[in-house]
Amino acid sequence: MLKTGWVQGSEKAQGARRAAVIGGGIGGLLAARVLADHFEEVLLIERDHFPEGAEHRPGVAQARHLHLLLKRGLMVVERLFPGIREDLLAAGSHQVDQGADYRILYRYGMAPDKPHDLDILTFTRPLLESTIRRHLAVQPNVRFLEGFQVAGLATGDDHARVTGVRIVPRRHAAGETEEQILQADLVVDSSGRMSAAPQWLEEIGYSAPSETEVDAFWGYGTRLYEVPAGWKADWKIFLSMNRPPYQTRAGIIEPVEGGRWLVTLAGVMHDYPPTDEEGYLAFARSLASQEVYRAISQAKPVSKIIGYRRLSNRLRHYEQLSRLPQGFVLVGDSVCSVNPVYGLGMTLTSLTVEHLETSLLASRGGRDLDPLTFQKAIGKLVMGPFAMTTGEDLRWPATQGGEITLKVKVMHWYLDQVIRLIPDSPEVYLAFQKVNHMLEAPESLFRPATLFRVLKQALTPAKAPKPLAAPAAAPAAVEPRASAVSLRR
Repeated sequence: MLKTGWVQGSEKAQGARRAAVIGGGIGGLLAARVLADHFEEVLLIERDHFPEGAEHRPGVAQARHLHLLLKRGLMVVERLFPGIREDLLAAGSHQVDQGADYRILYRYGMAPDKPHDLDILTFTRPLLESTIRRHLAVQPNVRFLEGFQVAGLATGDDHARVTGVRIVPRRHAAGETEEQILQADLVVDSSGRMSAAPQWLEEIGYSAPSETEVDAFWGYGTRLYEVPAGWKADWKIFLSMNRPPYQTRAGIIEPVEGGRWLVTLAGVMHDYPPTDEEGYLAFARSLASQEVYRAISQAKPVSKIIGYRRLSNRLRHYEQLSRLPQGFVLVGDSVCSVNPVYGLGMTLTSLTVEHLETSLLASRGGRDLDPLTFQKAIGKLVMGPFAMTTGEDLRWPATQGGEITLKVKVMHWYLDQVIRLIPDSPEVYLAFQKVNHMLEAPESLFRPATLFRVLKQALTPAKAPKPLAAPAAAPAAVEPRASAVSLRR
């Protein structure tokens, strides 16, 4: 960046086409890569300054917690950045088979340990971001604009088309102006769940989208541990799940680079894990399985315990708007951010970017891209995962937002039957995990092979989960359920 009051290259070269991406997280990095195939220049605008290596940065508040790139998301990332799997593994990531290496205690028993062709890479979020950034940086037409925040959209006099963005430096220095215009033929918002796009649209005469938010009041507590010397177990990842509505606690342990475990304990309905040593261990000991506690009680902590509580599901309904300006689209968490506890966020973001790629190919590199058509397709794409995560959160009586409709009740019943089958049916478990990995739509669980088993089982008595002792620290008083949330920013 030049300290002369303007951004180098803020004005486009005559005849050249430029795209601007707002946000340098996973979605922004992937979006910049697909745009690089269609524009002479791609500018990635990020409010932070990127670290040199795999380090945390302020703009990713949840970066210290567990992240998973599921099979479908991994496929997208590997296609856009060939060789990235090998780079991540060389840096200390672990490849995990969903069936053989990933042990999950469901409320009706342990998942089968039969190998599946569903692989997961484990890593810390900074390692993944820095590796993708390094791959993206070799694109000759991609530039990083660091330390700038987008203040709004730039348009022509009739506001029919976005012609760029208004940017301001986050840390003002001598010679820098308060606001500058960065010209662009296409602006892609991937700034995340706190995106200011609703306000930006209102400022240029458009309606802000309505929002649906469902919050079960989850909270995390995450810590890194050094794997004990000589440690042996029949798992690489272990997940002890909670059990609605009476067991509010869950915990997961996974290997990451540097010979470390990343451990996240989670509680729902305000039953947040403590961030002190004694309380954290007691919380781990109160899980349905003692496996996480057994592991970390033998391990050396190598970080503080970091808490995080902003875990609601939020969907902004851009697809319901009657009009949008040309030259502006939104992807990833700027549209739909699902509860991170379910581990779907990065994979869902990658699918929205994959749709951007498809749309660019079908619209002459974005020249004929209709934003409203694009957002309608994105809305349809995210609806299934959003329904799945909010449906699970609606099992908890303290949840605010959403509505337990007949459809939700049927879904709860059916998924309960599927989960009952999992301990004794590797085939059902594989079908269930293909949905989780976004290789199949949720409707695939109604195919005859699974449907027949569900109906047969429904006629037999259920195996009741073993009652558990009350948690060490009782959850806060249950709050009344709110009605469906439809907010307007």
